Amino acid sequence: MTTLSHPAIALAVGAFSEDGRAARFVAAIDRDDTVVVLVASTSPFDSDSEVRGLMFVDHDGAQWRLPGVSVVSGSPCRHTTRAATTRAAWPLEDKRTRSYCRADGEICWFGLTGYAAEDAVAVTVVSSVSSDRVEVGADGLVLAAVRARPGETPVVIVHLATGENLVAP
Repeated sequence: MTTLSHPAIALAVGAFSEDGRAARFVAAIDRDDTVVVLVASTSPFDSDSEVRGLMFVDHDGAQWRLPGVSVVSGSPCRHTTRAATTRAAWPLEDKRTRSYCRADGEICWFGLTGYAAEDAVAVTVVSSVSSDRVEVGADGLVLAAVRARPGETPVVIVHLATGENLVAP
């Protein structure tokens, strides 16, 4: 999802802007009753760097809402330039993950963002409940989301143009 027209995106950007810094939409994934939104703003500590946050926005049947646990401060983004080739020991740069469980606690959402090198074509995230294969963006950005069991850490696989598949730590 690359447009700002979804109400979940406006909620996430607004929540990430609450400390007075202007936030901007980066990317989102619509999963029917949950939208995973990646937002960014200027770092409060260094105006030349960026802070990004992965937000989960739920639809309760009547409206979109941000669960209290979704409104968190973001993580500094260390990404500078996209590497030409993938490092086998660390195939996804600036990898960030976030989990969110609804009140029933049965199934959670696991979100992943990071940057892939130029020779990477896709990333797959696999849990015991679901999987998600996403194409790598033109700038190397990866955003994926899967349902997972509480406490589970899904497997992240980076697919290279050569056909090689690397598991990201």
